[in-house]
Amino acid sequence: MVHLFFECSVRAALIMGAAAIVLSAMKVKEPTAKHQIWTGVLASMLLLPIWTPWGPKASLRVLPPLTQASANQTRVPIETLLRGGALSTATNPEITLLLGIYLLGLCLLLLRLGVGTLRSRRVAREAVLCEGLLTSSLCAAPVTVGFLHPKLILPAQWEQWPKARLDAVLTHEAEHARRRHPLIQWVALLNRALFWFHPLAWWLERHLSTLAEEACDSVVLAQGHDPGAYSEYLIDIARSVKKSGVRVRLNIAGLAMPGSTLARRIQRILESDSVPRISRPRMAFVSLACAISFTAIAASTLDHAQSSSSGKHDPTPQEAARTAQPTKFILGDMKIDGHVPDPNGVRDRVSSASKSREYETREELTDEVAERIRADFQERGYFRAVIQTPSSLPLGLTDGHQSLRVIVSINPGDQFRLRNISIQSGAPDQTLSISAETLRKQFHLRDGDLFNTTEIREGLKRVQQLYASRGYASATTIPDTEVDNASHHIDLKLRITEGPHTP
Repeated sequence: MVHLFFECSVRAALIMGAAAIVLSAMKVKEPTAKHQIWTGVLASMLLLPIWTPWGPKASLRVLPPLTQASANQTRVPIETLLRGGALSTATNPEITLLLGIYLLGLCLLLLRLGVGTLRSRRVAREAVLCEGLLTSSLCAAPVTVGFLHPKLILPAQWEQWPKARLDAVLTHEAEHARRRHPLIQWVALLNRALFWFHPLAWWLERHLSTLAEEACDSVVLAQGHDPGAYSEYLIDIARSVKKSGVRVRLNIAGLAMPGSTLARRIQRILESDSVPRISRPRMAFVSLACAISFTAIAASTLDHAQSSSSGKHDPTPQEAARTAQPTKFILGDMKIDGHVPDPNGVRDRVSSASKSREYETREELTDEVAERIRADFQERGYFRAVIQTPSSLPLGLTDGHQSLRVIVSINPGDQFRLRNISIQSGAPDQTLSISAETLRKQFHLRDGDLFNTTEIREGLKRVQQLYASRGYASATTIPDTEVDNASHHIDLKLRITEGPHTP
């Protein structure tokens, strides 16, 4: 999950950077054109959480061939954790805390968006029709709300406006409705809620709002309204909003005049002649360039180029036959990532136990190495050792086998000792046929020894063998641990239910 958030954030930043470069290179300044491009960025950002794990990928071999030295500097991203020898989705406390913080921020912003949307719909529903126009006392400025069928709502004092001001307002708001700006702004707010931790998501929402207002201002001026008079209209509306004290923020699900960044809007209105309009062919080229760059960033993954020797030659028949055979995998090297005790000793012990083996798949090798590392720590009292999903890098062919470098990140946690082992019958009304003292001797750990999970499992096996040797078809042993975090001790309680006995 953390890796997905990180990758989506990086790709979103690259997509925004690509859009900014294309707009700058093509000298696109028209607000309408820029709004369309940044809307495409918004759509791409929303698709990233789906595309990144499940979408098609293209490998770009632009990195230099991997060598042993470069592999030593590779770190593994945190994805999912390893417990009990099998991959699981359990998380360590740090990841749980991060996930909790993210969900809290997401819920707060989604709640705000939902309340704003319902409030906007309520205002639109209760607006009064006056001379063919909707009016509401809750609005201090003209506002356009609604997704599929946007509605223009005017403040109560609109009848006192001069005809020129009313025409300018109606033109401005009609352009919002025609271009579905309220819907785009709502989606931008949703994107901001999903990526609330990403500063560019907040910037994108504000930038789209500003561009929407500037695009509608351009349409008003194109219809012949005087820039100076139109600027005065916006200032008067802003002054009315300030004096009214109305706090209903309908821009949560709509676009209201005069909007934010009023000073910048007025400056652009007064300098409207200096903004060149973009032609359709040029806009099509800009859109195509952005689409290609967005797709490339979303779908591409960087990979290392294949190493090649300087002395190339045609393969011999024996080499060709060996290449055609399915390649098996062997452990070539191993790296333990993280602040761990005795990393070299763990590396030597695990490497010596795994190097002589051949594996059918890459996953089989990496998973077994990760499990051996986890077991090594748990044998030394690190009862809560947590391992991340292992990663592997190719090191080349060795005797026809693909040699891999396995990289594992581990959080060993605290070291625990065995306080005592208590054994009792699993049936309340039945005593054990074998004394608790005899059963306790099957475990070669003494009280106070480091808690060794491997030895605990071996002891459980010896208990089963002891019951089988005394004529019991089965004996169900249920272990339970009580962990004392303060003293770093573990109490092991065994409940044994004896099966049928055969003399």
